[in-house]
Amino acid sequence: MIKRWERLGMVLAVLLALSGFAVAHENDRYHGGALEARQHGYEHGYRDGFHHGREDRERRAGYDFRNDDYKHGDRGYEKYMGDKGRYKNGYREGYQAGYDDAYNSRSGRFGDIYGRRDDYRYGDRDRYDDIYESRRWGYADVAYDIGYRDGLDAGRKDLEHNKDFDPDDRGSYRDADHGYRNSYGNKEAYKREYRAAFLRGYQDGYGRWR
Repeated sequence: MIKRWERLGMVLAVLLALSGFAVAHENDRYHGGALEARQHGYEHGYRDGFHHGREDRERRAGYDFRNDDYKHGDRGYEKYMGDKGRYKNGYREGYQAGYDDAYNSRSGRFGDIYGRRDDYRYGDRDRYDDIYESRRWGYADVAYDIGYRDGLDAGRKDLEHNKDFDPDDRGSYRDADHGYRNSYGNKEAYKREYRAAFLRGYQDGYGRWR
């Protein structure tokens, strides 16, 4: 018979294991965008709002983030992303935050929102790089989000190491197939989305725009 203190020890061990599992998954970064609708909307909204705010600041326009993209709140939304209302709430919140940062000349909080990938080496597989395929996400959104994150990380690292602004000098940009699966269909179409997003992410990470 298991003694009471032994049973208590077993319960505590299970709870600690579950706690560690939860923390590990909380820290996981899904490189093709958040799987929860509201957070996915926030990510899309922040980068759109940031570019809008930067443009308004550069042309010395009045502070006004409430354009059609903000009002509609569904730019980039697809059914496979989950609840549309939650996506729109996240998009608007992210849009306003991004606009406010850029308009007020604050550095973009891209590293916090999209995650730093200091442990990533080109050619590595993402820990959960099959999850978008299994959930039947569209290739265009996956390609764009993966390309954006890769470009963001590359631009940030080049800036930190005082390297020239050169997004083309990256194997990931040239190959443009990170995250691609045969089920996504046309590979060249995937690559076009990836490269367009990589360039935008690189510019945001480097803090310079052509």
